[in-house]
Amino acid sequence: MKFFRVFYMFFLFFPLLISAKEPLQVVILHNDGYTLYQEFRPNDNTYKNTVRDMEVLASRHKNKAFSQAANLVKTIQNKCKKYYDINTKLIEMLQKKWLKPHYANMDDEWKEATFSKDRKKVQDIHKLSLGMQQAYNDWNEARNKAVEKKDIAEIAKDLEKANIALKAAVDAVLEGEKPAMDAIAKELEIMKMSK
Repeated sequence: MKFFRVFYMFFLFFPLLISAKEPLQVVILHNDGYTLYQEFRPNDNTYKNTVRDMEVLASRHKNKAFSQAANLVKTIQNKCKKYYDINTKLIEMLQKKWLKPHYANMDDEWKEATFSKDRKKVQDIHKLSLGMQQAYNDWNEARNKAVEKKDIAEIAKDLEKANIALKAAVDAVLEGEKPAMDAIAKELEIMKMSK
């Protein structure tokens, strides 16, 4: 118990310790990265469990509605992982950039304008994840209503409708992927070269 109190106190004051040594921009990016991590982990587990459940139901009932659902949720899971991985690397790159000594000497107006552009890149990729999460949440709500019916044929029929809506929502999010990726094309190239 004592360890957790010490850990909690350290975690609470860690940003203050960092902020004394690091630029505000680096601290903000650190917090963004932590938020993304906290969001990614439970959602990724939820997607894995849902895919497994849908695959079991598809195998048991030989109905394509369940296998379609599994494939769509896998798409969401893979895309969210991709967005998370890109954002993690992007945040790391931006933190290194903002730690350079000459950035500290720039005037506040320049810092504000430049950081706003940098942070927007992180937020735009994050919006793609949020869109996928919202698509999943809407589908999950429809799935939960379908399961209340108890008859497998009716459940599958309602699930098919939910799958159509889910596919449309996923496609809508994917339309926004290209502009977000184009905005970080230079950073993506650097990421590829650093592998």
